[in-house]
Amino acid sequence: MNYIYDIVLNFQDNYYQFFEWNRTDKIKNISKISVYRVTDQDLLNLKYNKVIIDNPFLNQIKEDNKKYKKLMCLVSNTKQSIGILIGSDGTILKKSSLLFEEEEEVNIFSQTLPITKINYAKNIKIATRDSSHLRVEIEKKDILIEYLDKTTDLPTLKYLYYEYFKEECNDQIKIKKSLLTEAKKDWTQKQNNLYQIVHLLIEKSTTMKEPS
Repeated sequence: MNYIYDIVLNFQDNYYQFFEWNRTDKIKNISKISVYRVTDQDLLNLKYNKVIIDNPFLNQIKEDNKKYKKLMCLVSNTKQSIGILIGSDGTILKKSSLLFEEEEEVNIFSQTLPITKINYAKNIKIATRDSSHLRVEIEKKDILIEYLDKTTDLPTLKYLYYEYFKEECNDQIKIKKSLLTEAKKDWTQKQNNLYQIVHLLIEKSTTMKEPS
């Protein structure tokens, strides 16, 4: 068992660099956490993919965390280190970057460790986030896509379609498909304008649901 002591982590659904952490994030000071050295490819898998890790690595993490309520650990390829929060079935739930000086400490420490082999029950590659895309853009895009995907109100969809394309359409399937396609493209001012409208709609809907 190899541990690092007194480290700061900020677990999020997506991996964000430490300089993108928000004040409203639930940043945790972890007094003791296990650390494993992994290959370059495994680090990328754990950082970006939808992953369920399998035994014997999962059992090792459980053993090293048996005194704690949550399964978590650090993984490092000696050049970069991240924190991962893990479900009991091995699902990677959240990821965290490290503060610069603390990451350097983990990188150096991991050089003394053997490489841990990782087996996967699931390892689904997802589109890698471009490092030039800031967290605020990523989160706006996710909110926009989720709203468009779930909304079934035709008047609202028609309004959004017109605001974006400056033309009318009455076909709900075409509207949703077209807007979702645009929302998934590289972030531009047009997508941001559409997000601002959706943000207002979400706020209005939330306000209407609140008890008077």
